[in-house]
This record gives sequence, C-alpha cells and structure tokens, in this order.
Amino acid sequence: MKQWSRAQIMKGLQKMVPEINQFKTSEEFGFKKGGIRTIGEESGGLFKEFIPFRIEFALDETLFSEYGYTDPKYKGVKTKAMYPHGIHREIYNWLEERGWYPKWYDVGTLFFWKDTRQSDLETLEHLVGDKQKGWLL
Repeated sequence: MKQWSRAQIMKGLQKMVPEINQFKTSEEFGFKKGGIRTIGEESGGLFKEFIPFRIEFALDETLFSEYGYTDPKYKGVKTKAMYPHGIHREIYNWLEERGWYPKWYDVGTLFFWKDTRQSDLETLEHLVGDKQKGWLL
C-alpha cells in the first residue's frame, strides 16, 4: 500500500462527495499538522444516494433496510456494518487502502489522519450518547 498525500486524499474525497466543499487542513483550525477536517453528518452531501458520514450509524444495531433502503443486498445488514466508524463503508475502505483513517472530534466535525489505527470507539460512544441526551446539537 502506498500512502496517499493529504492533497490527493482531499481531491479524492471531493470527487466522491462533490457537495461537500469543506475539506480543509487541520492546521486551519488550530489542530496538529497533517490532517484533513470536514463537516460531519450535516454536510448535506450524498455518496451514491447515501449519507457519507453519520456518527450515530457507527454504533447503530438497526437493520439498514429499516431506514427505507429496499435493495435486497441490504437485507439483514446492520447500519453499523454499512458505516464503520460512522463513515460509509466504501469511503472508509477507500481511505484505509490509502493509509488514512477517520477520527470524530464531535458530531459535526470529522478529521482524517494518516496511520491513526487507534480505535475511537470510546469517543464514538461518548459523542453519540451526548447527542442522544441532547447535550450536542
């Protein structure tokens, strides 16, 4: 696997989800150098008719078909299987193949970093719990 540069990843993400025009460097927001920052589930963009990023889906045991997706290939598939770490599976796999991984800052802010394979399951559980309790908008 050849790790892609940040510029290549930003360009690739923009091509996959053209409606999201907020792929910025992490430094532009006062974070450590080398990451990509974008907006989370409020992006309004779609990837192959699906929401590209949604933090709640990372832990959601609901069947994907219960959200109205009637394609037989989704029968019996849990939402969290379609959204590892809250990222649509195809986008997640695309990033992983290029050496990049997601890290949620909050429900509206998503970062991508090189080689950060650390599981952020505790962060996801915390953020999803806070949103369900109404602590986060």
